[in-house]
Amino acid sequence: MRWAILLIPLLFLGCIQNVTTEEKTKNITSNSTAELKSLILRNPDEYLYPFDGFSYDNVSVKVEGSYIYVTAKCSELEGEDTYLFVNDNGTLILKSYCLEALPESVKLEAVSIAMSNETIAKNANGFVTVRRILPQTSAKFYKPKELFSVTWHGSKIVSALVDLDEKTVVKVWMG
Repeated sequence: MRWAILLIPLLFLGCIQNVTTEEKTKNITSNSTAELKSLILRNPDEYLYPFDGFSYDNVSVKVEGSYIYVTAKCSELEGEDTYLFVNDNGTLILKSYCLEALPESVKLEAVSIAMSNETIAKNANGFVTVRRILPQTSAKFYKPKELFSVTWHGSKIVSALVDLDEKTVVKVWMG
C-alpha cells in the first residue's frame, strides 16, 4: 500500500515511465546505440513528440550503454522536453518522458481548468508545473488523447489531469 501512495504522485508529476508507444518505436537494422543516436539527431520528428505546430530547434542526445537520453527545446516555447529511450536489440523503445515545452497560453488554460475543481482549488499551493501527457499514456487513466498534468508542489502535492478539449478535470491526486 505504501508504494501505491508514492507511485501515484510520481506518475502525475508529469514524468511518465514505462511508455509503450507503437507509433514511435522503431525497428532498426543496427544494434549500435551510437547509430540510433545519430538517427534521432538527423530525424527528431520521427522519434520525438514536440507540441502541436512546433518543431525542436535544439536537440541533444547522450548515450550511456543501451540508454539514450534526449533533451529537446523549441526557441518559441518555455521549458524543455526530455525523453529516455532504450536500444533493445535494434529496437528503439521510448521508456519515459517529461514534456514541459508548452506555450504559456496552454499552461494558463490548463491551470485555470484545474482550479475549477473544488478539491484542487482548496488544496493547491506552492509552485505549479504543467506537463503534457501523450495519448498512449493517458489511455491508462482516461482516453487515448493528449492531456495535461497540472501539479502543485507545496505542503501537499496536488495534481489534476486536465482535458483541454473538454475543459474538464478528469482525475485528481493528492499526496
